[in-house]
Amino acid sequence: MDEKEYKGIEDILQMGPVTNKYDLWDIKFNPFPRSGTSNINGGDDVNRKLKPLDSEILNGINQFIANALVPNQVEEHDQFISATIVGDYGSGKTQLLMYAKSKLNEIRDSQTYLKPYTIYIDNPGGSILEFIGTLISKIGEENTRKYVWNHILNVIQNSSEIQGQLKPYEPNLSVLFPDMKDSINPYSDANTVSYKQFLDSFVRSLPTPKKRKFDDLLSDIVQKILNEDTKDSTVAYYFYEFISSDFGINKTWEALTSGSLRQISGKEADVIKYIVKLLKREGYTHVFILVDEFEDLTTGRLSKAQLDNYIHNLRTLLDKHREWCLLFAMNPKALSRLVELSPPLADRITIRKMIINNLNVAETKQVIENYLRIAEFNGEFPFTQDALEFINETCDGNVRRILKATFVLFECAADQKVKIMGKAFVEENIPTF
Repeated sequence: MDEKEYKGIEDILQMGPVTNKYDLWDIKFNPFPRSGTSNINGGDDVNRKLKPLDSEILNGINQFIANALVPNQVEEHDQFISATIVGDYGSGKTQLLMYAKSKLNEIRDSQTYLKPYTIYIDNPGGSILEFIGTLISKIGEENTRKYVWNHILNVIQNSSEIQGQLKPYEPNLSVLFPDMKDSINPYSDANTVSYKQFLDSFVRSLPTPKKRKFDDLLSDIVQKILNEDTKDSTVAYYFYEFISSDFGINKTWEALTSGSLRQISGKEADVIKYIVKLLKREGYTHVFILVDEFEDLTTGRLSKAQLDNYIHNLRTLLDKHREWCLLFAMNPKALSRLVELSPPLADRITIRKMIINNLNVAETKQVIENYLRIAEFNGEFPFTQDALEFINETCDGNVRRILKATFVLFECAADQKVKIMGKAFVEENIPTF
């Protein structure tokens, strides 16, 4: 690129609120990611347009999803299936996970009997406890709390014994205000639509001393329900601590999602099994976990003892818990390291393996066209063939570099009003890698 002063900043500052610098191509924005990386918060409609270019990988993703959704006629609760995407940094692993997530969400929203719940995890954490904390944080604080309470409310509504225990704390204003009977009754539809309404129907009319007794009683009831549901007192207490702030005891969400509750060490499989159980009670038929950046475990960030412990726990988790579907993404070096450290674990997660290769020229054109489609571009392809070949060669077929370069080239072309970019223009303006 010539050593001329770049005037783009001045151009941006002079743009009005409705100025469109991309009208040269009849589009309203530059659709290429400026960092070259996938937007993990992007919409499913966008991600479905960015489908895999390699037919083998596309078929591999689709087959993984199809095989996961096939009912297990031998053991219906055994839904375990795994696959691994392998590719170098910048090869598009995250975008493949985003595409898989968009397909699963499309199935969830369009089918009556298949409702997959999909969780994307951008980092596996430094321990299985952190992994569990990330799972819960992705489901969301309020959703997780609601799912636990939904079961508790269901048990209370169907237990005359528990209702008898709570009877002394029910509001008794129906004689004075008969028209308010439904709104006052804790078990009415209006008050069982959410756990907050249910709790409020009791505590809003209780004096402080009686409220403390109510909190103590409800605490005992909740712990008993969770004990019976989880079949494990430690796991039950984990979820009791999580929701306990709803009736007077202060616990923080951060402590639960950071993996700092060491009392559940060794119970990780049981905790995850209960999370899946909660989701399936809400009508979801399958739980998919998409795990990105798995190479973080093998790059020296963890000590040997920490890494050995994580791998051992993960292998145990996969053997004990069979009610989820896992899709991993990692680079080749991480997979080789994993094979060295634990061949059994590597074998479990790579039964289905999809390998991403660098893009050729035709695939480079296709990925550019896919992103242009996001902006509803319908014109002549904006690069000449020799320019396209130069981009592919300069970027070594690495999709992240190609996208970063294309973003910059479109900005320069918009500034200079160049509609079709030739090799000379690309050579002059392409960023250095």
